[in-house]
Amino acid sequence: MKACVIWLLAGAALALEPASGPAHRPVELRRPVQDKNFFLLSLVEREPAVRAAIQQDSTLAGLRADRAAAINRAVSQCGADLECNTIAFRWTDEQISRAAAALAGLYRTSAATRALTDGPLRLSGMWVRYQDLSSGDLLARAWSDCVRGINHTIDVYGLGKPPRYPPIDAITYDPKGDSWRRIVHHLVTLIEDDRPSLDLPWSGSLRFALELMAFNHRDEAGRFEPLEAGENAAAFRRVKSIDWNRYPYSVIVVPGSGNDRPGVRFSPNGMIRDEIAVKRFREGKAPFLLVSGGFVHPSQTEFCEAIEMKRDLMTRFGIREDAIIVDPHARHTTTNLRNAARLLYRYGIPFDRKALVTSDPSQSQYIEAAGFAKRCTEELGYMPVRLLGRKSAFDLEFLPLADSLQADAIDPLDP
Repeated sequence: MKACVIWLLAGAALALEPASGPAHRPVELRRPVQDKNFFLLSLVEREPAVRAAIQQDSTLAGLRADRAAAINRAVSQCGADLECNTIAFRWTDEQISRAAAALAGLYRTSAATRALTDGPLRLSGMWVRYQDLSSGDLLARAWSDCVRGINHTIDVYGLGKPPRYPPIDAITYDPKGDSWRRIVHHLVTLIEDDRPSLDLPWSGSLRFALELMAFNHRDEAGRFEPLEAGENAAAFRRVKSIDWNRYPYSVIVVPGSGNDRPGVRFSPNGMIRDEIAVKRFREGKAPFLLVSGGFVHPSQTEFCEAIEMKRDLMTRFGIREDAIIVDPHARHTTTNLRNAARLLYRYGIPFDRKALVTSDPSQSQYIEAAGFAKRCTEELGYMPVRLLGRKSAFDLEFLPLADSLQADAIDPLDP
């Protein structure tokens, strides 16, 4: 009880003085796929007082009852009708708006909700682009992003609608097949049978979306997490000991290159990019190599670009593990740079120092071209870095931008 009182008092203080910006530390990931896609919903699950406030709110309680009734109808009426089953878990725009307004209201009336919003939600940086909004509006926007991400996940991994990149991110099974339709209905029946555990308005929808991702073997976002305790542990520890004045750049970012040949661990372009990066590293350009690339090509490959690059750097060139930071999640050049910026911020690497992105000439020219900035704006909503200029056919200088911390549940394999 004493600990709870201390936490609530701390929360009240935070409510009076919201955090000025995201914390320079990794976000705590207890359930990585869920947490990275729907961090606000995970925070609510962790805080009993906030759960209680939501359960007691009349608007949100009414929405919870509506969602439960929709699931009951799906079990009794939908059979193997895929569209009918998935509608039971999708949220309408009107429902999203109603819940958002209710949550904004809870910020005003619930001390626990204020503590969560002004403390761990703001400090996470997961919605950094809303950081200048009032806390109630920040909470409402974060909720809306989460539930639209749930809807998108259901559309892609339940109904088989096209994701942002169909060749590598699409549903695994045939949504028109009888087998898949039966599987989905069985899942609906299972969730309905567990209705006592669906204690929040979105509990059923969240579980449905996450299980659909699991059925399709789409856990890429959670693989290797927490990175700072695993693949990046040695480099993460070393960051604190670096004399940054000895180096012109904070890191050398090396984007991965996928191989479209099944069973092939590592592409020739990936090997070339490693060679270029090692040359820069040995010239003393930066204390770290940051290799970036996930399980991308071909779709659902067993090999991760960043992990294979790290293995190549260590075995072929003798680079120490504590000099290599991996981003094993990026699926595109846009997110190579976004995720690199995230890691620099989270790991406490000086964010105002220049970094270098080093690649083969073709990709380097692509990053510098206007089309790349247009793609970032269209897909991410912002530029993840500010390019400062070209240093060679292989190298571009850049500054990371904090907008890169923004979560993107519309890209659930690397949000």
